[in-house]
Amino acid sequence: MPSGQSRRASPSVPVRAAQYIRMSTDHQEYSPVFQRQAIADYALAHHIRIVSVYEDAGISGLTLRERPALIQLLLDVDNPKCKFTTVLVYDVSRWGRFQDVDEAAFYEFACRRAGVDVVYVAEPFENDGSPATSILKALKRAMAAEFSREMSRKVFLGHCLNVERGFHAGGPPGYGLRRVLLDADRNVRHSLDSYEYKTIQTDRVIIAPAPGGEAALVRKIYDWYATQPVTAAAIARRLNDFGISNGLGRQWQAQNILNILRNEAYIGTNVYSRTTSKLANPWERVPEQDWIRVPGAFEPVVDKCVFNAVQQKMERARRRPTRDEITDGLRKVIKRAGKLSQATLRHYRSAPSIEQVMREFGSLNEAYKAIGYAPNLDPARSENRSVERHMEKRVADVTIDVLQSLGHEVQYEKHTDTMCVDGSLRLKLVVRSPWLIGGSVPYWVARWPDCFPIDFLIYGRIERASSDLLDFHIFPRGSLVPGAYTVIHRHGQAHFKAYQHSNLMPLLDIAEGVPLETFGNTAFCGRVS
Repeated sequence: MPSGQSRRASPSVPVRAAQYIRMSTDHQEYSPVFQRQAIADYALAHHIRIVSVYEDAGISGLTLRERPALIQLLLDVDNPKCKFTTVLVYDVSRWGRFQDVDEAAFYEFACRRAGVDVVYVAEPFENDGSPATSILKALKRAMAAEFSREMSRKVFLGHCLNVERGFHAGGPPGYGLRRVLLDADRNVRHSLDSYEYKTIQTDRVIIAPAPGGEAALVRKIYDWYATQPVTAAAIARRLNDFGISNGLGRQWQAQNILNILRNEAYIGTNVYSRTTSKLANPWERVPEQDWIRVPGAFEPVVDKCVFNAVQQKMERARRRPTRDEITDGLRKVIKRAGKLSQATLRHYRSAPSIEQVMREFGSLNEAYKAIGYAPNLDPARSENRSVERHMEKRVADVTIDVLQSLGHEVQYEKHTDTMCVDGSLRLKLVVRSPWLIGGSVPYWVARWPDCFPIDFLIYGRIERASSDLLDFHIFPRGSLVPGAYTVIHRHGQAHFKAYQHSNLMPLLDIAEGVPLETFGNTAFCGRVS
């Protein structure tokens, strides 16, 4: 690494310097023009020639990751071909308002270590490394960090005050709602479109029902959920079947419906501070008791009694029943229907859901054993299903081991047979034996789940009561109709040959995104036997 002396020019030659400029929104005195003029005056007075300019415009000084110019500056000073020996900065706060004052000192030291001095042109001290200078810089850095903390507190209190006065504090209003711009006297100016914001500081924004049929559709969604035995996913399917798009022009998803059903803005309540991310910290959820709620702030779209009924139903759906409550519910279904199956559980609203039973017991058969119920099943079919479950577990174990060996984080949900890779890619794994036509001709069918979202369905084929995997089908979202049984292989012909694979190596390509080496696990290089 070159020394500082090797980079410095002789006294007769101007010192070559770079200027670093950062402008946020805290004070007009820190405008880029003002900083450039102050740096230019300093350079002229000290026989310095500015050869490079680094500028972060409209960027907070809290972190390094969002300041591309400073990052480039730190990279350039470590380059042996660096063309400057000094960095001119207006003052310590322009270098950064890092909440850890040692972080600002570290970046300055990184420059000095590379033989590049950092000079603060508007500070009343020379950055000469003396004890007094070190103390002053530490004090200035602490003051810069405290300024950001104080500004953050004032901005938050200002937002809280506006919310308590009934004004919208930001964010999308929600389907069926619109943002309306008011002047200082609360007179309506006009509605705001998406990505359109107020330009006058004294103007304010409120929420109002959207024109057209969107508000009526919101009321219908609430009515369906409150009075009918439907889920959010069922409502989404119903709207899609009607050909109605959501606010973004896309198909409805269950989460869209849940967001509407939870939104208190539809009863006119203004809610603020549900999440927080102050001073560039990660977003985190605020405890509900600390939320700011202002009832009656906006014109309601939904009746409050209907809204409360929806919240009670959603609370019951979120509550996880105990094992005893599930077994009692299963016995009641047997008493009423005389039998127990997936169909009977779906038929009775008061019965435990299949998902609840699977989550608690792992399978319906285990639940049957727990209550002493003997289902009237074909013994061969029951044995065949047992083999399928055994093979699913073996393939899942191998898949998880290989993904984790590649450094992926994998979470497996036994009750849904799904794997979540790196918190984003969701896979469902099934192994199935064939159904028989006329008791002798085999064919395989696949069903895309419609109760929960996945990205890929991994379908392994085996012969009846066999432990040999024939092949795999990797179906992406959209390739199969949700909830419907689709024939994928019959009479020796694959109906989805494009998705057929002899092993699961393509799955690793999907998860990894880079070329893979061959692994010794037979689930990925051959058959599991």
